[in-house]
Amino acid sequence: MSRRDRTREFQLTVGSLQSRLAPRHNFAATDNHQQLHARHAQFNQRASAIARDIQVTAERLEKLGALAKRKTLFDDRSVEINELTHMIKRDIAGLNGQIAGLQQLRAGADGAGSKQAVEHSSNIVVMLQSRLANTSMAFKDVLEVRTENMRTSRDRRQQLLGADSNDASAFSASPLYSVDRPSERQSETSDTVAIEMPMQSQQLEMVARQDEYIEGRATAIESIESTIAELGGIFQQLAHMVAEQRDTVQRIEANVDDMSANISGAQRELLKLYANVTSNRWLMIRIFIVLMVFFFLFVTVM
Repeated sequence: MSRRDRTREFQLTVGSLQSRLAPRHNFAATDNHQQLHARHAQFNQRASAIARDIQVTAERLEKLGALAKRKTLFDDRSVEINELTHMIKRDIAGLNGQIAGLQQLRAGADGAGSKQAVEHSSNIVVMLQSRLANTSMAFKDVLEVRTENMRTSRDRRQQLLGADSNDASAFSASPLYSVDRPSERQSETSDTVAIEMPMQSQQLEMVARQDEYIEGRATAIESIESTIAELGGIFQQLAHMVAEQRDTVQRIEANVDDMSANISGAQRELLKLYANVTSNRWLMIRIFIVLMVFFFLFVTVM
């Protein structure tokens, strides 16, 4: 029975199968690499956008702080202050949600990246959380200053309006205006009514304005207090996220400590090996010297 060597044919068949399967494997690896790169690019873009928004909020907060520190009685620019307060509160709430989404994006990409990439992403999230927490705390301080100035302004206005009303009452009750005049005795009743009606309407209008001013200030103070309460809730959310980040950072620090310990151990082992090699080298040199001495003695004797 004749036999035929088909080794070459088998090798060609295996090579053909490898050439067919290799592009699929390379395509899958390339696809995974592209997805990982896209995740990192998305993370960096969102982090940059959040950092820019925090900077814009800080600029608005600086302007609000300058307005809130004004202690003028009649030109406190309440409309502009209220608009800035609403905008900053909305920005802080939105930034808090964006950082939470960024943290979820980082958590989803942790398993696919290297330890250095994971540590870098965690540091970025912690940095953004710290900046937002500092901005929120500064906003809370500005609102407290605004509340105190509004209460002081309200008290001063009440004192001034009270003093003006007392002066007007004393002025109208002065004896100089109660002197009898011959030409006015006949129309005493009609003149008294004509004089008292404008004064009463002015006093009522003054009281109405004062009540409206006090009511507006009370509403503004309540709004500021509610904003401070909402900031307290944001602080709690930030504290929770920072606590989660702290666990991640602690795990990374533990891995870094283990890595440092392994490097130190490897360095010690290398030093021991070097010492052993060095001692063995001196031993070989001594043996060589002894052999050379015996060789020269042997040559001399011969």
